Amino acid sequence: MDLNQLRELQASGATDLVSTLRSVQFNPVDICNRFCSFCPRSNPDIYTNKNWVISNETTTKVAVDLADMNFNGRIGFVGFGEPLLHKRLAEQIEIVAKYTNAQWIDVNTNGDFLTSDKIKDFANAGCTHVVVSMYDKDITEELTDMKGSTNIEIVPRHCYPEKFELQLVDRTNNIVGSKLKNINEPCYLPFYKMFIDWNGDVLVCSEDWARKSNLGNVHKSTVKKIWLGEEAMEYRKNLLQGLRSNKIPCSTCDINGTKYGKDSVDVFCGNRL
Repeated sequence: MDLNQLRELQASGATDLVSTLRSVQFNPVDICNRFCSFCPRSNPDIYTNKNWVISNETTTKVAVDLADMNFNGRIGFVGFGEPLLHKRLAEQIEIVAKYTNAQWIDVNTNGDFLTSDKIKDFANAGCTHVVVSMYDKDITEELTDMKGSTNIEIVPRHCYPEKFELQLVDRTNNIVGSKLKNINEPCYLPFYKMFIDWNGDVLVCSEDWARKSNLGNVHKSTVKKIWLGEEAMEYRKNLLQGLRSNKIPCSTCDINGTKYGKDSVDVFCGNRL
């Protein structure tokens, strides 16, 4: 299964308002060892590494809240940094596997720190997929060798010049904040996906690098209340109509946001969003 097929499957399955939440992303660290040209970290005047690491307490709070919602979608460790730089990442995986019925638990990595031992540790903790963005060359064979007989799926993502599969978004502009002209396309991301920052803040999506869209904090509320709360609903109403210019950071974002999540959109519309 390739990454697009996996993401499509992970975004499907909504049947009511609570189950519209199909994908939860944790931002485990705000540190990265790379400075890719398409990443704001390539310009230190705009974005720099920060020593921010999600705690087991925060992850446990989210996992318990998800269990109360009978959540059975995807949980991903992916965000503004390199997840494998979180020294207790296996514990984080184990927490969400223990408390939730997530069908998919994945780690998204650049692969620089990936080893066969870490793959085994992640699998033993409950991880189902490791998505590897290959920025230099195709290392699929090496990844297959690392995996060996471990019961986990490695999903290679080709991001090198010869085969570039990465959907580029102007993340630097999302931080700088210059409004884009003629942005009038809908976006489904907040209809099916929740992004949880290292400190428990919930952002409208993983493209909000400037952290301008705090929808609430999981230590002060619950995942369910935040997901169905007034702030989140206001974003959805505007984005469904393509009114990105009305909301920050949507007014500075050019992502193709209708690729996944139609099931959840239909449920919200059926409940008179």
